[in-house]
Amino acid sequence: MKIAIATGPWFPVPTLQGGAHHRLWQGLAEEFAAAGHKVTILCRSYPGQPDTEIINGVEYIRRGGFSQSPNIWFDLLKDLTYALLTFPTLPQADILVINDFWLPVFAPLRSQVGKIVVSVGRFPKGQYPLYSRVDLFTVLSQAIWDGIAQQYPNAIPRMRLIPNPVDTRVFYPPTQPKPERSEKVILYVGRIHPEKGIHLLIDAFALLSQQIPQTKLRILGPTRGNQGGGGEGYFNQLKLQAEGLKVEFLEPIFDTNKLAEIYRDADLFCYPSLAEKGEAFPIAPLEAMASGLITIVSDLSCFKDYIEHQNTGYFFDHRGSNAAQNLADTLRMAILNPREDVLQMGIKASQKASELSYERIANLYISNFQDLLK
Repeated sequence: MKIAIATGPWFPVPTLQGGAHHRLWQGLAEEFAAAGHKVTILCRSYPGQPDTEIINGVEYIRRGGFSQSPNIWFDLLKDLTYALLTFPTLPQADILVINDFWLPVFAPLRSQVGKIVVSVGRFPKGQYPLYSRVDLFTVLSQAIWDGIAQQYPNAIPRMRLIPNPVDTRVFYPPTQPKPERSEKVILYVGRIHPEKGIHLLIDAFALLSQQIPQTKLRILGPTRGNQGGGGEGYFNQLKLQAEGLKVEFLEPIFDTNKLAEIYRDADLFCYPSLAEKGEAFPIAPLEAMASGLITIVSDLSCFKDYIEHQNTGYFFDHRGSNAAQNLADTLRMAILNPREDVLQMGIKASQKASELSYERIANLYISNFQDLLK
């Protein structure tokens, strides 16, 4: 098959400044190429990256692109401009995968692109009637499936549930048991943005530190708006909030091998997202699970596709005035668990994550592409 993947105007590929969804499609593209398919990734141009190149059997074509801004309406206008400039240049293919807002509207005007597949990475915002000529929607979680089905029932026969993959060749548990240490490290990895609940995590950590002083909170991720962060104002608010606490802020790491080492050095992972309709299938908790970490997440339905409470991780009630106390209590319970229980839960978490390896998820996509072409 000839497979083209259009990743939109925002992030470079290979990823140099964020974009987990882009990193995942890069990995899937390489799996497709390894299986003998001809694969092209269409992505934004970026300083230091050539207009065309081949990496691990995947051809990259780079044209145009923009930086994101905090204004969603301005970004939609920029994305419309990008789509109008890009769709006339789409290459001939059997399958065209799109991760973009406006491009699925215009891509059907170019018949040689083949079957059009939209990779759904966000909760629907009412735009799906615009995609009446799309052939297939690959949906990351049951929560997103339900959202699309409610807003646009005509999409139901064209939807397939395919979760995000995790690179189990990079993210895996420590090869040797971690030595027992007195100070426990709680880790967050992701965008430093209000919808991710970092302020709630720091509030909970302040409560936890009163009961268990031998704990440290490590927060890693992009803060700038053009990388998906909440901007300097929010970051300054967090630093002020963390004064006097053992909270460590780290610059984002885009090298997956180095990122995996950060996961393996931690004792717990926490992802307290507050985005009731913003999360699809967050990859950071999955990477943490693959690394053998017990993972604590907010009570959002998207996490229920791959985390089972008190078996492969923990949920906490993030709604209402007691959210910080609920999270602190859950963190405390996880820290005070007997070592053997912690080890067993970590093993179960990594085993669950291994079911979502790149190879397995790539095979699911190829099977659906083949059915579509039939």
